[in-house]
Amino acid sequence: MTTKTRVLRRSATAGILLVGGGALAAATWVGGDHGLAVGLVVFYVVAAGTAYLWSRRDTDVAAIMRWEGDERQFGIDREANVITAHAMGIAAIIGAIVNTAVNGDPGGYGVICFVGGVTYAVALVVLRRRR
Repeated sequence: MTTKTRVLRRSATAGILLVGGGALAAATWVGGDHGLAVGLVVFYVVAAGTAYLWSRRDTDVAAIMRWEGDERQFGIDREANVITAHAMGIAAIIGAIVNTAVNGDPGGYGVICFVGGVTYAVALVVLRRRR
């Protein structure tokens, strides 16, 4: 692997943090909360710098952050994603229940539950056909 490729891989996670954080900060600015927007920019710049520096280390997490690694490390990443998806799904379901009880409408939580349910169903069909 060339030095340029290594630098690009190390930069990938930091770049995603900067783009996503920048978009969130811009939306917050447009929404009128300028103080929070500035705080978000600072937070995401620090997070991106930390991610970049951490990705230079020789650890499982660093290998995952560089988008390289062995099967064991990819397995760790996959399992962490599954746990994260379950936590987010449970939070969305609880939010939809509470929001419906309070407002009579699941609101944004209902949308998240719908997207999660449809994504899961499509993934089942696609993965079943591929295996």
